[in-house]
Amino acid sequence: MTCLEETTRKQRLSASAAIDSSVAHAPDPAGTGLVPVADGCMWIDERFCRQLDADGRNTFRSVMETFDGECMRALKDRENWRLLVDGQTVYLKKHHIRTWASRLRARLRLGCGETAARTEARNVRHLARDGIDAMTLIAFGEQLSADGLLESFLLTEGLRGYVQLDHFIAARFPKRELYRTMPRDLEVIHHMQALIAEVARVARRFHESGYNHRDLYCCHFFIKEPEPGRFLVRLIDLQRVQHRRHLRRRWIVKDLAQLAYSAPRERVKCTHKMAFLRAYFGVQKLLPRHKRLIRAVMAKQQLMELKQGIIP
Repeated sequence: MTCLEETTRKQRLSASAAIDSSVAHAPDPAGTGLVPVADGCMWIDERFCRQLDADGRNTFRSVMETFDGECMRALKDRENWRLLVDGQTVYLKKHHIRTWASRLRARLRLGCGETAARTEARNVRHLARDGIDAMTLIAFGEQLSADGLLESFLLTEGLRGYVQLDHFIAARFPKRELYRTMPRDLEVIHHMQALIAEVARVARRFHESGYNHRDLYCCHFFIKEPEPGRFLVRLIDLQRVQHRRHLRRRWIVKDLAQLAYSAPRERVKCTHKMAFLRAYFGVQKLLPRHKRLIRAVMAKQQLMELKQGIIP
């Protein structure tokens, strides 16, 4: 039975009707509202059921055994793939680990526990709930084998027309030295100010909502300019995102330092960074408490430069 047929069948059943036991015992563990497919290890957004059915990627194993796309990164415990599903670009993260903890869970039949894909799927939904645009979640799945192999995957829609922030700035705005020699272009200045203000707004909303990213580099902000001077911003790579209400300063400092560290130096001036900070704090004049945080961010950025080198 395809996932589309399974969804249709479930919609026809009344609340008291019997449901296939493999699905009945597989509620969405991430609380995303996705519907389960018959193998009980995968959950799909109903809008994408037809495409995944047609593409043959409608079971957990069929997705994990996908090798016909472009492997963008392959590490010991995870892989990143770019695929075409029904002519549409989608991104697949596959995770696979075997640890003493996963072996113990398998032996005691405790289930998967918290997987990388479940965490990221939940974060996508929670950010959307809090008004922060991220990726569009298509599906996720997880499975714990008897030998302790813990596998999971996350499938998301491609961000059509979006470009990662550092690449966008490099293509859209001139190098710093050209500002001194070229005629003053007020339109370019205003567009840079608008981009800075929108990125700062998203970062502020993200932190005010209690989140920290832990990898808030420019490459995880994706930008689209539907019309000159109007910018849309989305956050990606949400696996390590945390939500906390207390003892957050260290993590905010780390996020802001990562963003400052990864900003392309050839095009982002100190005045641009100050404009970002004023927009982030929502003030025209920085207060002493803002300056204390900025000093901590700068110290963290300098430490990153010593350890990792300077990005051009």
